[in-house]
Amino acid sequence: MRIKNLLFVLIAVATLASCGQSTYRKTPGGMPYKVFSGKDTQSIAVGNIIKVTFTRTIKDSVDFTTEGSLPVYVPITPNSTPYDLSEIWTKLKKGDSVIATQMMDTFINRNPQHPNFLSGQYKKGDKIVITLKIIEVFASDSLAKVDEEKQRKEWESKEGEVMAKYIKEKNIKAEMTSSGVYVETITPGTGNPVGTGKYVSVNYTGTSFSGFKFDSNTDSVFQHVAPLSFTTASGEMTKGFDDGVQLMRKGEHARIYVPSSLGYGAQPDPRSGIKPYENLIFDIVVLDIKDKAPPPPPAPAPQQMQMPQQ
Repeated sequence: MRIKNLLFVLIAVATLASCGQSTYRKTPGGMPYKVFSGKDTQSIAVGNIIKVTFTRTIKDSVDFTTEGSLPVYVPITPNSTPYDLSEIWTKLKKGDSVIATQMMDTFINRNPQHPNFLSGQYKKGDKIVITLKIIEVFASDSLAKVDEEKQRKEWESKEGEVMAKYIKEKNIKAEMTSSGVYVETITPGTGNPVGTGKYVSVNYTGTSFSGFKFDSNTDSVFQHVAPLSFTTASGEMTKGFDDGVQLMRKGEHARIYVPSSLGYGAQPDPRSGIKPYENLIFDIVVLDIKDKAPPPPPAPAPQQMQMPQQ
């Protein structure tokens, strides 16, 4: 997972008691922070990529953590943002841990139209506490990408085990796609499976494994009650949703179980209520299948200007 700016990245709290004593300082932008020095001497310079684990709390409640999921990889650039972690990267070394505090009022005053604030997810008076640790420092982007790919494959393997365990424990009779999506048929359809490159229309409801409903085109609460139409394997939908629909037939009702790596991953829309790295369930009915999307409606003809008569 790549991050260019940690201003709105969701992270959660980790214990730093074992890192020794330190005192709070302030960045030029006014952000209080405390560094717990590690034993390594490798410094961080512009052009490096750093591998970081971190945690963030808001009002003493864990908002997000990389614990049990993927670390983040942060490119170090010559530019920094006031009141942000980017102000201190080049002051740190491999193995260092940091605690930083930020007041939400400062962010809201600087960017009141940010979707996190408009959705009500973050409010005035909220206090953010960030803890992080510098795990590795890479001299080049290519070296970081090798490590990132290794981490991603390990994570996807573990996530696949979690999905398989859930399906088994719930005694769900489902077919698994080659990508790792599970499709449970509730009511069979007719004809051939949708496959790739077909234009489909579906009704759907999306929930988390805990039962939280985050979207639906059949529930008026979400204000878009109309069939969802898209071309499969075109990149219009998340891969997990798309892969599951490809196995379905016209008229079929199925539940699709999607691992986070094939859903919204680390950074879902903050307005959706989906948590980072959250596995999802989609309840889907295939309404229609066509060979291709209909042509777009013709543009309206330009109006002729009436010339005044002499």
